[in-house]
Amino acid sequence: MTSDGLISALAVAAHQDEGLLREVLREVPETDEARLEAVVQMGFLSEERAYAAWADSLGLSFHSLAERSLDVSMLHRLPFDIAKAHQAIAVEESPGVLSVVLRNPFDILAVDAIQEVTSMSVEVVVSSPSAIEHTLARLERSRTGIEGLIARIQKSEVDGSIVGDAEKLRQVVGDDAVVQLVDYLVEEAMRVGASDVHIEPQRSSLRVRVRVDGNLDTLHNFPPGLHRAVVARIKVVSGMDIGESRKPQDGRFVVTEGVEMRVSVLPSVLGEKAVMRILDRRNVRLDPASLGLSPHNMALFKRGYERPNGIVLLTGPTGSGKTTTLYAAMTDLNREGSNLITVEDPVEYELPGATQVQMDVKADRTFAKALKSILRQDPDIIMIGEIRDGETAAIAIQAALTGHMVLSTLHTNDAISSVHRLLDMDVAPYLLGPALRCVVAQRLVPQVCSQCEEEYTPDPGVLRAFGVEPRGDDRFVRGRGCETCRDKGTIGRVALHEVLYVDAAVGRAISSRATESELERCARDAAFRPMMQDGLEKARLGLVTLESVLAVARAS
Repeated sequence: MTSDGLISALAVAAHQDEGLLREVLREVPETDEARLEAVVQMGFLSEERAYAAWADSLGLSFHSLAERSLDVSMLHRLPFDIAKAHQAIAVEESPGVLSVVLRNPFDILAVDAIQEVTSMSVEVVVSSPSAIEHTLARLERSRTGIEGLIARIQKSEVDGSIVGDAEKLRQVVGDDAVVQLVDYLVEEAMRVGASDVHIEPQRSSLRVRVRVDGNLDTLHNFPPGLHRAVVARIKVVSGMDIGESRKPQDGRFVVTEGVEMRVSVLPSVLGEKAVMRILDRRNVRLDPASLGLSPHNMALFKRGYERPNGIVLLTGPTGSGKTTTLYAAMTDLNREGSNLITVEDPVEYELPGATQVQMDVKADRTFAKALKSILRQDPDIIMIGEIRDGETAAIAIQAALTGHMVLSTLHTNDAISSVHRLLDMDVAPYLLGPALRCVVAQRLVPQVCSQCEEEYTPDPGVLRAFGVEPRGDDRFVRGRGCETCRDKGTIGRVALHEVLYVDAAVGRAISSRATESELERCARDAAFRPMMQDGLEKARLGLVTLESVLAVARAS
C-alpha cells in the first residue's frame, strides 16, 4: 500500500482536503500505525473511523467489534492462547473460510497458525487496537471465570456429591459455581437479545443454544458432566421438584425487575432438556400503534374490539406476539369506567387497574372454572389467556352474547380457519355468528437490516406466488449482510397480519356453517386481506423480503 493511498482514504473518511492532511502528517514517521495515531490525536477522526479508512485503503473489511454486532458463539472459535498471542478474534464463519480480526493484518505467522488449528482458510479483517484489546480482555475474563466454574462443578461430580438422593443434589446446586454458571448463561442470553435459552444434553457435551430473532445459535458446548447440576439448579430456582426427573415440569423465576424466565423441563433419552423463555417487560410498548398493523388492518381490529360486546380472537403459533397484541387492545380498553378482568397462564404483563387471575391447575382453577367465577364479578371486559377446549369456548361465547367484550387467543393457522376450529369444539354456529367480532392472525418474519439493504429484483416466480406481475415502480430490498446484523442481512422481526372482521354478512355465513372458501369470499367483501397481501405491502415498503414472507406463509 502506498502512503498516498492511506492519506487519500483518511481524507475521504474525514471529509478533509487531501493536501491539508499531507501538510499535517509531513513530520510523522513513515509507518501506517504512526500516521493513524497522529490523525486520531489531532482530532481529525475517531480511532474507529481512522482504522476503517486504513482497512479501505488495504482493500480489507473492517469490523468495529461492537457487542451488538458480535456473534457470541464466534468469540470462542479460536483457542484462547492463539487469540491472545496473535491479537486475533474470529468474527464470522462461512464454508471453508474463517474471518478473523488481526491486530497486525500483515502477520503471516498468525494466519498460518490459525489455519493450522482450524483447518480453514483465513480472511483477514481490520479493527481498532482499543476494540481488539477490549474484546480480548472480555474474552479472558469470561474464559477464566467459566473455566474455573466448570472445574469446580466437575470436582463435585468426581467426588460423587450429586449422585444419590435429592438432598445431596440440592446441596450441590446451591454451590456458588453452579449458581454463577446459570446466572452467566441468563446474562449472556439477555445481552444478545435472545427470546429463549435451550439447555440440551448431547452424548459428548452439554449444548447451550439461544434463539435470537427466531433463529437458534449455539452459545456454548460444555462438558457433559455439567448437565445434571445445571438443570437441577434451574429446577430449584423455578420452583420445580428437584427429585422428579421422569415427568415434564414447568416453572418460572424472576431475573430482575421486569424480567422473568418461564421454564420447561422435558425428560429425554439423554437426560432432561430445559428451555428458559425470557419475558422482558421493560421495553414493551403496549399500545395499538406499536403493533405494526397496516392502517387498513388497524382500522378493522379497532372496529372489532371497540364494539360494546362480542368476542375478539388472536391466532398464531407460539412466540408470534399474540399476547402482546392482546394486551395492546386491553390497554386501549382499560378505562376508568370499565371493569376489566383477565384469567391467564401465566400473567405476562401487569395491567394497572385490571384484576388479573393466575390459572392454577393444582388448585382446580382452570380457564373454564375461573371464567365462571369472573362472570359473577360484573365484568365489562374479559380476557382469557387461551381457548383450549369446548367448555371454555362455550362459556366465552355465552359471555360475549350476554353483554361482555371477550378477548382471547386460539391456535390455528389463519383467521378463517379459527371459525371452523371453534365449530369443531362443538360451539353452535348459530351462536358463533352473532358473537364473533373479529379474528386477527399474525406471524413474525425477519426484518431487512437497514444498514446494509440493497435493491434487488425478485424471481418472477416469487411474485407470481403472490398473484402479481412485476411492476415498473416496485422497489424491493434485501440485506447484503454487515457487522450490525452479523452478516445475516436481517435484524429484528416484523409482524404480518390478517384481520377477519365479522360484519352482518360474514356473521350469517358463519351461522349457516359456510365452507372456508365460501367464508373467505364473504370476508373479502368485508375488506379482508390475506396475510400474503400484508406481506407484499411490507416488502414494497422495504421492511421484509418477499422470500421470507413466502416461507412463513408456506409454513402455515
